[in-house]
Amino acid sequence: MDRARKRPIVYAIRDFPPGCGTNVPDKDHFKNPRTSDVAEPIGASFKEEQKFRSCKHDRVLVGASEPEDSCLKHDHVLVAPKLRGSCSKQEPESKHSDLDHAREKVLEVLRAFKDVYRQLDRDKQARRGGDSCDATARIDLKAQAFLEKEGRRVNTEKRIGQVPGINIGDEFQYKTELRLVGLHFKTMCGIDYMEVGGVKYATSIVASEGYGYNDKFDAGVVIYTGEGGNVISKHEKRTEDQRMVKGNLALANSMSHKTEVRVIRGLERWDGKGKRYLYDGLYLVDRYWLENGVSGKSMYKFKLCRIPGQPR
Repeated sequence: MDRARKRPIVYAIRDFPPGCGTNVPDKDHFKNPRTSDVAEPIGASFKEEQKFRSCKHDRVLVGASEPEDSCLKHDHVLVAPKLRGSCSKQEPESKHSDLDHAREKVLEVLRAFKDVYRQLDRDKQARRGGDSCDATARIDLKAQAFLEKEGRRVNTEKRIGQVPGINIGDEFQYKTELRLVGLHFKTMCGIDYMEVGGVKYATSIVASEGYGYNDKFDAGVVIYTGEGGNVISKHEKRTEDQRMVKGNLALANSMSHKTEVRVIRGLERWDGKGKRYLYDGLYLVDRYWLENGVSGKSMYKFKLCRIPGQPR
């Protein structure tokens, strides 16, 4: 073949970030692996708590030194830190259809919950059948257990930020519904959280105000009382100082790393029987502090500010 007619050789460089693609090399293959992906937990230390208890002031501020009636403004929001080797995916063209599909899945689960709940209520299985424990069991918990056994849940993995298929302003009658749609997983705790790289981050809180609750709402600001401090056993019921662990630590970390927290408001039901739950949108933890409760024990207070630009 004539050399003049040979095809020229073209050299190309595949410029993909490390960790993307199907054939991923070992982590030792890369010369400069990332070392700053895992954040360190930040919160009130043991010395700070000791300082508070020995101090005569009413409270000790731990977060930013802003005026109490102000709310920090953030130009951008950091979501959960990405794990090593992750790479961004291009958004699908059918974004609206995907959102519609996620919404329908959520509504389908809620309809199923109501159907199972009504059936259990009609049959009175949760009130009079079986042993004494079964007779007094809550119907909503039995409906939740049945649906989970059947695999009828959506958004089963915890996440930081918005949940697919959930709109701001959505109302729920039971906490068990929040779990079934992936909005708030813990039915017995007000703070839900997840771990990323060994660090706890808050995903959502259920805040209630009124009789028996210490949380307060005011124009896009929530003052939320931390968890813990109530010790209830067979033989006694007492209060103790709250500690910077579990959900409290997760909220403190969310403040330090500016990660979003979903806020669900517990409101009185229209019939006065119990509470209903309203999803109020995404908030950022502004700051937190310690103060004395009615019992004289210390409790954590967290100030959360609603992220601007969300629908009401």
